[in-house]
Amino acid sequence: MNGIYAESSAVLRWLLGHPDAAALQAALSSASSVVTSALTSLEVSRCLRRLTVLGHLTDAERDRVWSTYAAAARHWKVHTISDSVLARAGEPFPIEPVRSLDAIHLATAILFAREVALAAVLSTDGCVRDNAEALGLDVAP
Repeated sequence: MNGIYAESSAVLRWLLGHPDAAALQAALSSASSVVTSALTSLEVSRCLRRLTVLGHLTDAERDRVWSTYAAAARHWKVHTISDSVLARAGEPFPIEPVRSLDAIHLATAILFAREVALAAVLSTDGCVRDNAEALGLDVAP
């Protein structure tokens, strides 16, 4: 598989062991390269903190999940939220409305696809998946 863009919804489902975690892990493992946005780190961090405060994760579980994410992300290309990403995120998408954070993920995937062969956008978010497909990008799983 060529490069894959890992969007936050898929990363979190993998990290938190949702029923589709094995398929998400397989997609991440088989990719020649994984790219994501710096936004993903923020979203993973905030989600883990929220789950801990709400009592769904212990501090130890949160730390373990974060360590798993950090270890994986060390091997990924993490794109900053650059001016070019923000400019593209502000433009129209094929299927509106698109929330700001989803627009940042989509813009990053589009810009990444211009740089390398992008096999798919790995996402479980319907808006991101539908727009990625409408933009001519494959989606996984």
